[in-house]
Amino acid sequence: MPTLLGQQKKTDCRKPPEIIPPPKPSKEEKQRQPKTTVQGAVAIEISEDGDVVAAKALNPKSNEAANQLVSLAKSMKFKPRPGCGVFKTEVNYAIGPQ
Repeated sequence: MPTLLGQQKKTDCRKPPEIIPPPKPSKEEKQRQPKTTVQGAVAIEISEDGDVVAAKALNPKSNEAANQLVSLAKSMKFKPRPGCGVFKTEVNYAIGPQ
């Protein structure tokens, strides 16, 4: 049976979406990085278009850490997966001074 334009094989839908790497941060953005380490896990839902449509910090150490983790997760972009529906997963972060 022919595949309709925009549909993928269901086996492709079982694979995790591929992340699109963010652009390299500028010197100003590097200077604005947190002075303390922010780490934790975030449950995310990725749409067929590759956007993070829902994010929830899992067991954050503080409300501030939860907000930072959710913000980071929502800024992620993935390659589109038409016909696959929403993909649920978790991401782990450990970001801080380098």
